[in-house]
Amino acid sequence: MAFIRRGSNFAFGQTAYPEGGEFRVTSGAYAALILLETGTMSTVIDGNKRELHTGECGIFINRTGRRSTYAPGSRVMWCETPILKSALSSRCDFLGDRVRASQRILTLFREGIGCGLHTSPTLDTLRNALGESLFAAWRIEAGQDVIGHMPTPLLAAKAYIDQHYADKPDLETLATVANVTPPYLIDLFRRHQGTTPMRYLRAVRAQAALRLIRHTDMALASIADITGYGSAFHLSREIRQTSGLSPRSIRQRGTHGRTSVTMGDAFRMPDQQQHASRSSVERICPMSSPHIPVIDIAALRHGTSTEREVVAAAIGEACRGAGFFYITGHGVSPEVMEKLFEASKVFFNQPSAVKDMVAMSRVGKNRGYVGLGVERLDTTSLPDNKEAFNICPNNTDDVDVWPAIPGWRELMMAYFATCLDIGSALHRGFARDLGVDENFFSDKFKNPMATLRLLRYPPFPPASLSSTSERTDQAPGAGAHTDYGNVTILAVNGVSGLQVRPRGSDWIDAPLIPGTFICNIGDCLMRWSNDVYVSTPHRVLRPDGERYSIAFFLDPDADALVEPIVTQSGESAHYPPVTGYDYLQERLQATYGHKS
Repeated sequence: MAFIRRGSNFAFGQTAYPEGGEFRVTSGAYAALILLETGTMSTVIDGNKRELHTGECGIFINRTGRRSTYAPGSRVMWCETPILKSALSSRCDFLGDRVRASQRILTLFREGIGCGLHTSPTLDTLRNALGESLFAAWRIEAGQDVIGHMPTPLLAAKAYIDQHYADKPDLETLATVANVTPPYLIDLFRRHQGTTPMRYLRAVRAQAALRLIRHTDMALASIADITGYGSAFHLSREIRQTSGLSPRSIRQRGTHGRTSVTMGDAFRMPDQQQHASRSSVERICPMSSPHIPVIDIAALRHGTSTEREVVAAAIGEACRGAGFFYITGHGVSPEVMEKLFEASKVFFNQPSAVKDMVAMSRVGKNRGYVGLGVERLDTTSLPDNKEAFNICPNNTDDVDVWPAIPGWRELMMAYFATCLDIGSALHRGFARDLGVDENFFSDKFKNPMATLRLLRYPPFPPASLSSTSERTDQAPGAGAHTDYGNVTILAVNGVSGLQVRPRGSDWIDAPLIPGTFICNIGDCLMRWSNDVYVSTPHRVLRPDGERYSIAFFLDPDADALVEPIVTQSGESAHYPPVTGYDYLQERLQATYGHKS
């Protein structure tokens, strides 16, 4: 165990649990940014359960007590800062979703821990600066605003910074926009963001510049002009301090060999206006909502090599950005989908006693019926207000898990085979885009742990979920989460509700586009791509009317080795190898563990 002495405001530390263990805090009000390097962590904080997995980080706020349990082999880095109890909302004990730790966050953690046990005014100042930067960096990576818990003046100042960062607004200007005094605005940022207005501004500018450096061929002087740094020298110095790398090193590392694109193609947003003194380029709004593209994938199965390369590039761009995309050219007719949704309604409209005969709690192995309130995809929220039926034909034994409905099994298995074919085509596109052989994934999906999942979302939460109407009103259709596996193929019956939150963006609706499937990558493929692809949080709101959807979750073979794809010289793997089975079991336990 290593405990690093705290500065006046921030403390850094790193702790290892080779045989597992427990950490308790019973008093004190503080915010802790926790990064789990390896293992798993289950925390009970102020009476509520939270979890982190390898490579994830999140912010915890403690008021009355915290108990964290670590699995054997766990290692954690943390940064803490004391806060006043009067600054805490009664509902604010965990800020935002878990996010993957970026290189920037890792660098800030390591620098803070590197200050060691020594004390001096210089080290104290450095610890505080690193702590403020770390909390601000996490907020940007998470795209986290926690709008329901944030004061209106703070939201106004943040929105102004996100739009006008290149103009370098001063504190007086921000206070005027927020309609508060400068000292009060600083206090708001410290209490709710863990930073100051000017440090937040600095972090937003650096993030915008990093995106341009990584994804465009623009000269550094042009990037400096666009993002408000003034000169390539000042830009380079800031990027080194933020990421630990020079702009040249960042570009040399590249993005798995993909050719850079122009700034306009990569970042132009509908609401951006051309700056009068920068007529050749567009201003960037880093918090704008990315577009979810529609991609025709027919060429992945029937096209020439050149045509397949074009589709693969389009898929890769979507996977690096929104993490979601629509597909056409999938070969499934509207008539087939109509039959599938009708069969789904027939099953869910059966009496509960009939559905319970094939419940997952009876048959196991992620198969069968899942009742209302059994799942909780967002461990910080109430159980999901949905019911489901899981079909996993590769998990076979002597237990019959099929409902007694004529023709039902045959219809579902035919669609399961169709989805396997679509998934294979998508993986050929992933492989091409990631710079490996087109058939790289073929031998890893011979007997995949795939799940076809029928879902029904009632328009109102059932009374059985909670004893109070206030709590049932808050129950989500499906809580905010990222998917576990490689890729998800989703069909919807025409009732909306799906929302997506791309990194650096607020929640956006995923509109219904007839004839398409909605696809998104999961955490396993993000891991496989070495974090080149983005597994994006999404949720289903409580629908206005009864909502049905059919999701196909494609996970690799149980014995497939999930090992990060590394194709660039000097690049290192972000994760250790793991089998597909071990990875899936870890994630399923997090979803269903609250029922134990």
